[in-house]
Amino acid sequence: MPKFNTYAISLPALMAEYQNIGVSNPFNPSDGWYYYTDRAGWAAVLTNLLISSSLYQPDKFDCDDYSLKAQVLCAERYGLNALRYTFGIIPAGGHGFCTAWAGSDFIIFEPNEGFNEDVLIELGGEYVPKQVLL
Repeated sequence: MPKFNTYAISLPALMAEYQNIGVSNPFNPSDGWYYYTDRAGWAAVLTNLLISSSLYQPDKFDCDDYSLKAQVLCAERYGLNALRYTFGIIPAGGHGFCTAWAGSDFIIFEPNEGFNEDVLIELGGEYVPKQVLL
């Protein structure tokens, strides 16, 4: 089990942070508090949440499924529910991935181990989040 610090952010505060970067939440939120870690903690945790690219099947198990699976595994294994399924845009078009609050900013995580070589992806690059499932 990787070692990491755990912090909490309230739903209104997290929603405000997403709104600050232009990301909307089209669903009714289900949690009042979101538990997260810092960048070092996310780096340790997320390497254990990469999901085999061999599971990929167009429409049956693709980007949204990888992201939702990573979100659930993160909450189950580590008690961190701030890793969230996010829909956005990449150069190839619409895409599902994960975003996570890291205390002062967001990181992006691509859970399909064969899709991107970086575990932590910086906001402001090729991944542009548009909507998040809180």
